[in-house]
Amino acid sequence: MKSNHFAIKLILIAFAFLLVGGLVGYKLVEIQFIEGDKYRKIASDKTIRNYKIKPIRGNIYSTDGSLLATSVTKYDIYFDTKVVDDKIFNNGLEKLSHQLTLISKKSQDELYNYILNARKNGNRYLSIFKGISRNEVEKIKKFSIFKNGLIKGGLIVNKRVSREYPLGKIAERTIGYERLNSQGFFSGVGLEHGFGTLLRGKDGFEIQRKIYNGQWKALDNENKKEPINGYDIVTTIDSEIQDIVHDYLLEQTEKFQADHSSAIVMEVETGNIKAISNFGITDDGKYYEKLNYAVGESIEPGSTFKLAAIAAALEDQVIDTTTLVDTEKGELNYYGYKVRDSRKGGYGKIDVMDVIRLSSNTGIVKIIDSVYKNDSKSFSDRLYNFGIYEKVQESIKGEPNPKIPHPSDKNWNGLSLPWMSYGYGLSMTPLQILTFYNSIANDGEMVGPKFIYSFKKPGSTNEVVYEKRILKKSIFSKKTNNILKQMLYDVVNHENGTAKNIKSDYLKLSGKTGTTQVDYASDDINYISSFVGYFPANNPKYSCIVVINKPNKTLGYYGSSVAAPVFKKIAEKIQSKSPLIKLHSKNELFDKLKLTSNSDDKKIKIDNNKIDS
Repeated sequence: MKSNHFAIKLILIAFAFLLVGGLVGYKLVEIQFIEGDKYRKIASDKTIRNYKIKPIRGNIYSTDGSLLATSVTKYDIYFDTKVVDDKIFNNGLEKLSHQLTLISKKSQDELYNYILNARKNGNRYLSIFKGISRNEVEKIKKFSIFKNGLIKGGLIVNKRVSREYPLGKIAERTIGYERLNSQGFFSGVGLEHGFGTLLRGKDGFEIQRKIYNGQWKALDNENKKEPINGYDIVTTIDSEIQDIVHDYLLEQTEKFQADHSSAIVMEVETGNIKAISNFGITDDGKYYEKLNYAVGESIEPGSTFKLAAIAAALEDQVIDTTTLVDTEKGELNYYGYKVRDSRKGGYGKIDVMDVIRLSSNTGIVKIIDSVYKNDSKSFSDRLYNFGIYEKVQESIKGEPNPKIPHPSDKNWNGLSLPWMSYGYGLSMTPLQILTFYNSIANDGEMVGPKFIYSFKKPGSTNEVVYEKRILKKSIFSKKTNNILKQMLYDVVNHENGTAKNIKSDYLKLSGKTGTTQVDYASDDINYISSFVGYFPANNPKYSCIVVINKPNKTLGYYGSSVAAPVFKKIAEKIQSKSPLIKLHSKNELFDKLKLTSNSDDKKIKIDNNKIDS
């Protein structure tokens, strides 16, 4: 009986073994053949990967060849202190700590204890250096312990590419930056982002196998794809002019303790932006390129818009330069709101030329209101016809649309027309204002501001040049344009001009002052001081705008005293780089130099067009 029970048990155990064996066998077959690809993929994913090879981002240059932005390869050094054999570590630590002092600012004792403590704590990723050069890496590879490499020496070298800006903070917001956000989209500001598609290049890829200590090694594979590096772009910015604008704008912004400021220099004929600077104040009273106010901040232009209002009336032939206007006592009343001149008591009866020279608020308002009161649509339409209602550039993102009121607007009212005429109730960016004034300097042709001259493949001499963008072939008649030029010349050079304080002994300047009230609905009124114009007046090469927002009122706030002097300094300094050669006749030379034929101090021989000394 007992033997039967024992036999049954053996049969059951054998059957159980057979069942388990069958199940194991089935599972092995399933893993190997039925789901083999799935599990092989899981294993492969942990040891094999497709790795993106990042391209080198293109460089950004100034038009004179200065490097504005570049990608630099840097290396970070780490130490796996646990992997090193005791004998190698103990025999080599003192020498290693001494060798590291050749690069590190730490002492040998500090480095010795730093590494020893890391070893005791089993640190496998001890930071040694960050952001060092390739040459320094090659030196480190020869140091004690590290010369044994990754597996025996614990040396870990990580390569990264960083973006550097050799000119520092100069034109920082215009050059800008670009980043890849967590959603996989690029964001940023300035030229870095505006031309990101050119600068980025295209990713490559390679297959890598995981090796010792979490490191990956590239496999030789015919499917490897090399990255395509980004294009280099050449901006229109001139580094010397940029320095000039940066220094003078910062100096005046600090002097008048302004909230923020901006300045732009544009080449008249081409629209090339030669310099652009912006400053905003920090909590501790320091200034830096906080935002790109020149491109992105819409402001009420104030008196700098008076010229556009006069231009509209001249083009519509409803006034001429002899038209007289009575500024009365320098104060007008519109629906309970007052328009005042800066000069108490007004200017009496003045003509249109003096309205601009003196920048009379009452004068411009009375003229425009009298001729367009019953046809305000014609006034707005004429302004639209000038092309000042649209954005002027596409290179830098964030430019707002100009706001030019029109009778078709829902919020148009009885104050709209008079307020527009002297630059209130509308808004434009400094760049948009400058583009309009540049058109006057350019004989009526409106060109779009251009920040990029060309792009090319790295190392190539073949470049793709961006053409001049003509926004409007002619925004005025020649007659109107000549009158406007004379007005702007008089603002600086006439005895009645609001900017006669910046009349230069070295070159002729033309332009218009602006002093705009802001926060005028509050008890604490502030001002925007501006000046916009061009030089040399007789043959314009550059146009320029200077805008200084909310200067300390106790120090000054008029455009003539705050912004205009910056314009003058910029113009004279740029002109000194390429001075005009003035020709004189023989008689003029004798008169100017007060020479006599008996002069013993210096003999000068003048033979028609030749002068020898």
